[in-house]
Amino acid sequence: MNDSEKNKDLVARMYDGLNNHVIEGMEAFWHEDMVWYGPAGIGTLDGITGFQEGQQRPFLHAFSDKKAHDDIRIAEGDYVAATGYQYATHTGEWLGIPATGRRVKIRYMDFWRVEGDKLKENWVLIDILDFLEQLGYDIEKVLKFIGSKPPEFFDIVDKI
Repeated sequence: MNDSEKNKDLVARMYDGLNNHVIEGMEAFWHEDMVWYGPAGIGTLDGITGFQEGQQRPFLHAFSDKKAHDDIRIAEGDYVAATGYQYATHTGEWLGIPATGRRVKIRYMDFWRVEGDKLKENWVLIDILDFLEQLGYDIEKVLKFIGSKPPEFFDIVDKI
């Protein structure tokens, strides 16, 4: 098996863990000082603990039955990339959005860099606007509302 195939296999095994909702034990796949570069609203998370506390636990709380499925997974050297969907029920708050109980299909793209035999970096894109649309938000109105306000307007959100 060449390095690209080994790295794709590493990602496949890590996905099995994520789909089985494993949190402790992810150290088998990730460097302790890994970096997860998430989308706006989540941001960059440093280290395996930062990833577990800043992404894994909140995401599993919000989507307790989630399963990820890659439509495409490719690898070249130390890099693996994938795109697919998380299929889940919105059972808890996520990014300040209360649980709706709706079944959702969340589009994502992941890019990983492997160092040695573990994942060192992960760049993640999540289609949050499509998620909001599935919950019934009119994205055009949401964006017009946001665009009509200066950034300082949103400073009060944490106080509400």
